[in-house]
Amino acid sequence: MPALESDRSASTRPSSIGALGGFPLTGMYSASKFALEGMSEALAAEAARFGIKVTIVEPGGYWTGLYTTGMATTEPMDAYAPLRAELEKQFADGSVDSMPHLAAEAVMKLVDSDDPPLRLLLGSAIYDLAFDISRQRMATWAGWEETSRAAEQATEAPEGYGA
Repeated sequence: MPALESDRSASTRPSSIGALGGFPLTGMYSASKFALEGMSEALAAEAARFGIKVTIVEPGGYWTGLYTTGMATTEPMDAYAPLRAELEKQFADGSVDSMPHLAAEAVMKLVDSDDPPLRLLLGSAIYDLAFDISRQRMATWAGWEETSRAAEQATEAPEGYGA
């Protein structure tokens, strides 16, 4: 955690868009990112009283060599072949990733900020996707509001509870 000034500190946690939504064939990856974000939100709430700010950086894809440096994968299952083909077609043009220096510049701007956000999205596609995911969730929650609210009714604790 780098100290920015003697009276202020900051911490960044690398996450990804995988923390905002689960995507086909990335379940374990997304699970780890969801967990990291929950932990980071809790850390931000705990550390705030000490003047420490936490930012979760949610980048899109960058051409870092991640997929060319001996990444281990499992043997593909035939049942997933149609899904893999669909995803390969979706990303066939190769324009989904960006140059890493652009992310580095954004992170340096973040580090220099006097008021860093809890979350920072990096990339236009990721920004748009994050909003789409949030809108879909909000629409679902609104559609199920009556059921959600009916599932709770404040009442006193049962006798012996918490004793």
